[in-house]
Amino acid sequence: MSLFARALVDHLKEVAWALFLIVLFLGCLFVIFGRHLGYDTIVWICVGFAVIVTAVFTMIILGNLLCIAIVNVFKRLISKD
Repeated sequence: MSLFARALVDHLKEVAWALFLIVLFLGCLFVIFGRHLGYDTIVWICVGFAVIVTAVFTMIILGNLLCIAIVNVFKRLISKD
């Protein structure tokens, strides 16, 4: 496994852990505020935040994959010359 692939796997583990903690926090907010504001309202709020956070983390991961791909392309171009 190359250096970039190992770094990507480590980064994905960190992002997955952070995403898990955020979703767990949103679940706790659902339980705490659901009784006061109504469970149907809070579930949509928590799901909306979860979708936004997941989209942001997905963009970060795709950006990292794009950077890795660009570096690999430059390495291949330089090594062929």
